[in-house]
Amino acid sequence: MQKLLLVFFVIITAVLIGCNKGPEVVTLESGLQYMDDSLGTGREAKADELVSIHFKGWMVPKDTASELFSDWSADQSKSSLSLGDSKMRNQPIKFILNSGSFIKGTDEGIVGMKVGGVRTMIIPSKLAYGDAGVGFIPPNTDLKVIVELLEVKDRVVAEMWKVDSTLFKTTASGLKYAIISQGEGSAVEVGKVVTVHYSGYLQDGTMFDSSVERDEPIMFVVGQGQVIPGWDEGMQLLKKGDKARFIIPPQLGYGEMVLEKIPVNSTLIFDTEVIDIK
Repeated sequence: MQKLLLVFFVIITAVLIGCNKGPEVVTLESGLQYMDDSLGTGREAKADELVSIHFKGWMVPKDTASELFSDWSADQSKSSLSLGDSKMRNQPIKFILNSGSFIKGTDEGIVGMKVGGVRTMIIPSKLAYGDAGVGFIPPNTDLKVIVELLEVKDRVVAEMWKVDSTLFKTTASGLKYAIISQGEGSAVEVGKVVTVHYSGYLQDGTMFDSSVERDEPIMFVVGQGQVIPGWDEGMQLLKKGDKARFIIPPQLGYGEMVLEKIPVNSTLIFDTEVIDIK
């Protein structure tokens, strides 16, 4: 009888320990750590696919050695460390996985997630922005990012349009533009809200951004400084349905601003299509 009771006790103890065991923290060879807060049941995310996510992120203080995977959302002491919260803004983020278009270092942690899953990642500074830092993120800062995977799609590959060089005109500001195909809608005017698909390239043909590949056209108010000056000027030369190429000199683009994918004083090439005007 005592032997049976001992066996029963061992079994019950093992079950209880198994039930109390929390999610496992996984450490990848690169040093990135993650924990699955919930496992999804949908399509698995793979490199070079289009993903849609919600995220919350923070900079990790130097003296934080514990509670890295606890919920920081309601901790007011962490509010000054926030990188953003797309769910609070109701603005999902879309990007090509492994394109480096989202917070640096997150791509590796998102690969393997399934739609519906939520994953907390701790990204060492060497995988994030390293010794240089970026914007308000200081050098050598670890990051904490919580990702909810909303959707995975096959990537649509945007290709640079072939444009007849004789179509180009140059405005007084230095903007070059060519209307490749004409729509039949109303003209774009200052104060109108336009919806535009675009792909942006450097002069050597390197793509630095594409709403086409994200399957997410942008919307903005024309003439209000919500986009670079070359766009504000160029859009007013178009109408709904037009496809056009803009060649934008640095003074009408990002000038001397330091951007991750666009060198200082770059001339930019944009293939654009006006989808809608309101």
